[in-house]
Amino acid sequence: MLLRLFHQLMDIGWVYRLAQLFGRPTIRRYQILVRKHVPQGADRRLLEIGCGIGSSRPLFEADYTGIDVNSDYIRIARQTLDGKFHVMDASQMSFAPSSFDDAVSIATGHHLSDDQLASMIRKATSIASTLHIIDSILPISPQAHFKTRLFRLDRGQYVRTFAELCDIVGRNAQLQFDEILEGPLHDVCYLRVSRRELGATAARSGAAG
Repeated sequence: MLLRLFHQLMDIGWVYRLAQLFGRPTIRRYQILVRKHVPQGADRRLLEIGCGIGSSRPLFEADYTGIDVNSDYIRIARQTLDGKFHVMDASQMSFAPSSFDDAVSIATGHHLSDDQLASMIRKATSIASTLHIIDSILPISPQAHFKTRLFRLDRGQYVRTFAELCDIVGRNAQLQFDEILEGPLHDVCYLRVSRRELGATAARSGAAG
């Protein structure tokens, strides 16, 4: 009951902002992966899928567009940040093909069902040249019981192992590269994804750190 109430409160923008303070170790790993893998440039057209209140907006030097299904989050983002922000479902994006150079999803995948995630991947790789997925995953180490328990308490109902996430990606697009960063609260992964060409096979290359 209390956990359900907390999850409902997280839909309120200022409560979500406060809760992010607890997750700083995980957020820092998200930021490391963004800076390492997402191309920057004022002329690059970038879409952030599941942008929340826009906390990651400062990481991107780009012609920025952010979407989120939560209208209160988008209201806050519009009031405080530059860029274009839209209320939109990640699995039903309405942008035209090739609208963006990069689409970035940070900590959004574990809020989407398998079908929703598959739809998001297919749509994102049609509207952007490259999709960058950065998300928390169930711990790599089977001994990390605290991290497993913590992640299963997450508001996102679809926590996955790295292998499960890669499987969904691989069935809907071309997985080009992956990387894993272990952390004290969550293990975090990066996946670089593109639209699957006819006859293409996945070419994975990654490292744990």
